[in-house]
Amino acid sequence: MAIDEKIAAKGKIRVLIGEDSAFMRRVIADSLDAEPGIEVVGTAANGREVLRKLVDLQPDCVTLDLEMPRMDGLETLRFIMSEWPTPVVILSGHTAEGARMALTCLEYGAVDFVAKTFKGMRFPVRELVSKVKLAATVDAEKVRFAPVGFDLKAKTRPSRKSRTECVVLIGASTGGPQALGEIIPRLPADLPASVVIVQHMPSNFTTYLAERLDARSAMYVMEAEDGEPIRPGSILVAPGGGHLLMDEKGGQPVTMLLPRNEKQRTACPSIDFALTSIAPIFKKRLISVILTGMGRDGEAGCDAVRKYGGRVICQDRDTSMIYGMPGAVVSAGLAHEVLPIQEIADCIIREVEEATAGVLASESQ
Repeated sequence: MAIDEKIAAKGKIRVLIGEDSAFMRRVIADSLDAEPGIEVVGTAANGREVLRKLVDLQPDCVTLDLEMPRMDGLETLRFIMSEWPTPVVILSGHTAEGARMALTCLEYGAVDFVAKTFKGMRFPVRELVSKVKLAATVDAEKVRFAPVGFDLKAKTRPSRKSRTECVVLIGASTGGPQALGEIIPRLPADLPASVVIVQHMPSNFTTYLAERLDARSAMYVMEAEDGEPIRPGSILVAPGGGHLLMDEKGGQPVTMLLPRNEKQRTACPSIDFALTSIAPIFKKRLISVILTGMGRDGEAGCDAVRKYGGRVICQDRDTSMIYGMPGAVVSAGLAHEVLPIQEIADCIIREVEEATAGVLASESQ
């Protein structure tokens, strides 16, 4: 069932607001109540009150501020996910600590977050409404916190002189940080490929996404910089707030970062932009992985990947928090593999081995 159909089938989406500031409670409540199809059924000034009202009201979605007295947003979220799994949208400050905490909340099962900043004295109402509607369509069983176990190997810093023969591009949106947490720790340090992650996320937040993944990965994970060489054994995260493309300088593939054009209504960073720029360079040596997320970003890019002989892997419906992006690629007949999230890392390793074996075979001839 499509997202719009799911929303229509629910009738009014019942929302509980957790926010310690009386002013912000009113701003958020008025913003949501003004939207047809959404009803604010309760507000709470602290985490304990959120938990009490959650049990009594059984809302479809909870908005949760991170900074609340008596029980903060993260502690409240842990209780929600362990006892009464419910879709949650986090309201986070646009600070370093706010970004780190928001990403931790995503790992604990929050569906998404909204950076609580005022642009031109206006609260990001459209973003909040959109994410509340999306969160309300997510099955409760898909928002439980499921920690990933892994054994870290010693990291080996990628050689600055080495040239990659294979690229894996992973595209994700809503639910992506959780899905990446399943895949990245399972990739070996000696993977003979470069990995590029394009996660829909605002600027600054991708810095801390890279940090968190690096702490869990046997490979080096870093936020990409303009002109960054693509090296095997490294994972580059596309910075939020702009687009990552690829170019060649002196025969060496390098990243090219472009600012977002506010007139373009494209996802940011764009998976399509990244894939369509990488496909002509790596051709059969490009592996595209499309994970959970709303919309169709990645479909056009995967079409380019297929045309140049690359491989396409998609997350399946059952393990996707939102099946929009992978579903669009699958419906277009572009996926070679459609797999549960737990099997994607092993599939990436196999595909990389086959791609690099092909390179070695051609070199020996």
